[in-house]
Amino acid sequence: MIPVLIFWIHITAGVYLFVKKYYEETLSEAFLTLGFAAIVFTAGWTFSSFAVHLMFGPAGLSAILNDDSLSLILLTILETIFYMIWFRKPKEQEAADA
Repeated sequence: MIPVLIFWIHITAGVYLFVKKYYEETLSEAFLTLGFAAIVFTAGWTFSSFAVHLMFGPAGLSAILNDDSLSLILLTILETIFYMIWFRKPKEQEAADA
């Protein structure tokens, strides 16, 4: 159930990023942003899965928090931090928008 929730969060975030970039920029910029998010997701899941296997083994912690669930949780936390830094506005633009 945890992987389904995390995939739903990622799909919702992808739609949000696409619409936001389409509204602010162009259609091609929106597709580039969506592609970038897809690459970050796939590469990040690979690395987080590797890290979880090293820390907890292939079984994970329990039946609910198995290795896939833990790696997706770790990925979501790291992606949230990364996207907050990547998509923040510069301070000059924030002052102009206010």
